[in-house]
Amino acid sequence: MINLWLTEIGEGFIWLIGQPLFYWAIVLTILTSYYRRKQERTDFGSSVYKSGTEWKRTWVLSVISGIVISASLIVTGAILSYPVWLLISVLSIIVTITGRLYLLSAGYLMGITVILLAVMQKYTLTIDELPSQWMEELMNISLPLILALTAVFLVIESILWFTADKEYAFPKLIKGKRGKYIGLHHVKRLSVVPVLVPVPGGAIDNVFSWWPLLPIGNHGYGLMLFPFLIGVQQAFQGHFSNQGGKLFGKWVLTLGLMTGIFAAGSFYDPLFIYIGAAVAILGRAIIQLYVRFVDRENTSIFRPQSDGLIILAVIKDSPADKMGLKTGERVEKVHQIPVANEIEFYDALQESRTFCKLEVRDVQGEIRFVQGPMYQGDHHELGLVFVKEKPRFRLYQDLPNHVV
Repeated sequence: MINLWLTEIGEGFIWLIGQPLFYWAIVLTILTSYYRRKQERTDFGSSVYKSGTEWKRTWVLSVISGIVISASLIVTGAILSYPVWLLISVLSIIVTITGRLYLLSAGYLMGITVILLAVMQKYTLTIDELPSQWMEELMNISLPLILALTAVFLVIESILWFTADKEYAFPKLIKGKRGKYIGLHHVKRLSVVPVLVPVPGGAIDNVFSWWPLLPIGNHGYGLMLFPFLIGVQQAFQGHFSNQGGKLFGKWVLTLGLMTGIFAAGSFYDPLFIYIGAAVAILGRAIIQLYVRFVDRENTSIFRPQSDGLIILAVIKDSPADKMGLKTGERVEKVHQIPVANEIEFYDALQESRTFCKLEVRDVQGEIRFVQGPMYQGDHHELGLVFVKEKPRFRLYQDLPNHVV
């Protein structure tokens, strides 16, 4: 029995090679990072974050979530066939062609999947181009199970929002209402949840007395590894991104719990399938619009100010990062000289070529002093990103290699 399970698990991982979404995840990462870094160069004269930062701090959540979901599906014998996952893959690719990662929400992807399959099953719609076995499996798939997975993936998405960090939000410049440039933070995160799914066709059978709980067909079952993509994306200008992320996460978590309630009810009344899917789709769209509206109602945090320079971003591994400077803090004085723009900031740095002393007001409004040694050229590459009076403006050309 152990050898059988090891064989099926091994074959399940081999399935990953045949998953179009696996390759699209790689392409999407490359394209997203490329266009994001291009935008950073347009706004600030250099890129701020490295390629692939969109995946930063998501792997632990992805792996743990994948293990929990996989174990739950295997133990309960909840069978989902390959055509269903192929449909989800196709939808994932279509909605992200434009680079909008927020469309990789289970509220949209799984909700649309449930609606499509429900209509197919209700009206016995067939697609002649698909194999007859695929159509049979699609007609017998458990829609309450897919709706339940929708709720689970929404909860995972909410955790991605709750763990959003302003130190990893991507800066951008836009024109404010008065015509001056202001800064905003783009929360843009990608997560791939590896799910080992029981599928029809394999040597596994009669694992437990109740297994499989939600069968498809009368043959044995195997395992398939599927990379489920989850994306979050939202721009914040009136909130720090960690604050906005918590607001977003609270509502997405609520939506996930509501969808879970409808999923539980759909096992007893099919009407809840349609209600649950509609709530997931519309609810997710409303949350996106609501959070955007609330954020725009607030005054922009990252705007030019007369009493200091607010830090829009801190480049990782730069001297500023090593000195402990944080995004959202305001640099008020350099070597006891008040500064209000980038020119004054770098002019004040010239007062000492061996030592840097900054007076900084943190996000709680407390004053603190930051200091550190400076070496030749450091004043050109401190690693601080400010709101600029015009895009691409910078006072230096010799940026460190990891920033370019």
